[in-house]
Amino acid sequence: MPTIVLKLTRAPSDTSVQQTPQCAGPLLRGAGDTDYLCGNCGFVLASGIGPRQRVAVDMATCSVCGAENEFPPELRS
Repeated sequence: MPTIVLKLTRAPSDTSVQQTPQCAGPLLRGAGDTDYLCGNCGFVLASGIGPRQRVAVDMATCSVCGAENEFPPELRS
């Protein structure tokens, strides 16, 4: 499964190492095969996005580290 690391727009304010919450999962899920990862900690923010799928948001805050990530323009709707 291909992965793409997202561009950070804001680093997390707390740089201490945090564990992934047990209930944490991707913000978005698709029907494809590409995962989009947090540019800071590598957590999957969008899972299984297909080549014709789009996201409705420009940016997403990682639930694990708090970094703000920007989705590529070609992925936005």
